[in-house]
Amino acid sequence: MIGFRVDANETIATGHMMRCIAIATQCRRQGMDCLFILAEDKETAKLRDYGFSYYILNSKWNDMETEKYKMQQLLKEKNFDWLVVDSYQMSASYLQFLNNLVPVMYIDDMMKEIYSVTALLHYSQWPGDNFYQERYKAREIKLLAGMQFVPLREEFLQNEQEEKREDSILITTGGTDTYNVSCKVLQSLQKEEKFRNYNFYVIIGSLNQNKEKIKQMQELDKRIILHENVKNMGNFMRKCRYAISAGGTTLYELCACGIPTVCFSFAENQQQFTCEMGKRKIMYYAGDARENDNIGRDIVHKLCCFLDQLEETEIYIRRMQQLVDGKGTQRIVEVLKSYKKEGK
Repeated sequence: MIGFRVDANETIATGHMMRCIAIATQCRRQGMDCLFILAEDKETAKLRDYGFSYYILNSKWNDMETEKYKMQQLLKEKNFDWLVVDSYQMSASYLQFLNNLVPVMYIDDMMKEIYSVTALLHYSQWPGDNFYQERYKAREIKLLAGMQFVPLREEFLQNEQEEKREDSILITTGGTDTYNVSCKVLQSLQKEEKFRNYNFYVIIGSLNQNKEKIKQMQELDKRIILHENVKNMGNFMRKCRYAISAGGTTLYELCACGIPTVCFSFAENQQQFTCEMGKRKIMYYAGDARENDNIGRDIVHKLCCFLDQLEETEIYIRRMQQLVDGKGTQRIVEVLKSYKKEGK
């Protein structure tokens, strides 16, 4: 059995849970049982939708040391082969404590500390960069470093057939959209004549704080099409002509689908990666929503660049698909399986 220790709430982006679901789905396909372990009973509808069992610790998501005893008891009761941990709240000492009970694979985005675990997944490492390998060369830890390990759901496997796209723009701004980027973008799109005949697909999560504002805009503009808690993001990414997205796992999904994208950041852990996407000319980067009051206008300005420079846009598409092929979860699960076979 594979355990997944992850949380999702008003503060923690749902991307953490979704990438664990992607890994768990592939585990299940390979015949492994999975159990999700959460601090609170939040966003569990997603787990039910995907058919996964879960256990609620009834603990504090932002003070994980307080759950140690409950986790210890649970790990003793369940016969876990691995515990996959996805949380920025997890300390190095707590991870070592867990790893003494069961092999731990930690999804390490931030690279803040050296961790004593069995395996580390750090998929945001750029091609040609060996910093992570150098960081752990003195330790016997299984490293899954590089974008070949991006944990995407199967729907994002690259399609060799040419996509038939419609004149529409996909807008996805994270689970909560704290800075109301969706509304700001829609207001700017409504003023841009170049997108007069485009539809605007706005994808929001259950914790979005601006849903009513978007609904009011939708009533006045039929080009705005609102979707909540979408399960088939791949379909939207393959039919829309362009995309606007916050940082996070969604950017990898967009790369795999080859849809020209304008990205932005709204959190510290997103800023460097989204900025690098722009520097490497894989996506246009419009800035950080926390610092830019004109983020909607700047996003739409960047979007117009795709429309005005079609040859360069094709180059962007090729770079995106070279970066991410959509097979990351398969590679991750192979590591989990091989360790189990060795009986360690």
